[in-house]
Amino acid sequence: MTIDAMGTQTAIAEKIRSKRGDYVLALKENRKNLYEDVRMFLNEESEKKKLRKNGKYKKTVEKAHGQIEIREYYQTEEIRWLAQKKEWKGLKSIGMEEKTIQKEGRERKEWRYYISSLKEDVELFRRAVRGHWSVESMHWHLDVTLKEDANTTLDKQAAENLNIIRKWWRYSGQICP
Repeated sequence: MTIDAMGTQTAIAEKIRSKRGDYVLALKENRKNLYEDVRMFLNEESEKKKLRKNGKYKKTVEKAHGQIEIREYYQTEEIRWLAQKKEWKGLKSIGMEEKTIQKEGRERKEWRYYISSLKEDVELFRRAVRGHWSVESMHWHLDVTLKEDANTTLDKQAAENLNIIRKWWRYSGQICP
């Protein structure tokens, strides 16, 4: 299960693990100390080099929206040093997505940091992170294009049917543009 930074809560991690699930939770400034510790560790060039050398690294390159997007994923179970480790049920690894966007001769970088109950498997970590943003994008599109959040349908079955129709419409446009 992937959750954005707002949902990065110890109680949520505990609930997921109690149901035998795994989590990949985004970190931002709402968890300032944890965020800073993970950020500083994973941005240390010697640590990044070690992770690349030991196969705990994955790089993808995509051309989309008139730009080149280079994504580099790092994941490690080396978290004995992490002071907050015991607060997070099942915490096994930390990870980072470093995204470089090249467009019209300019380059911009973005970093995202995560805590996870996943063992080291950088490909699985990459898929979880990318899958999360695909879902976020779909929800944004459903709301902005189809005004899903403004829907006031009270009948539960009707609301579920409308949701299915909206998603079908959204995906049919991707399959048959």
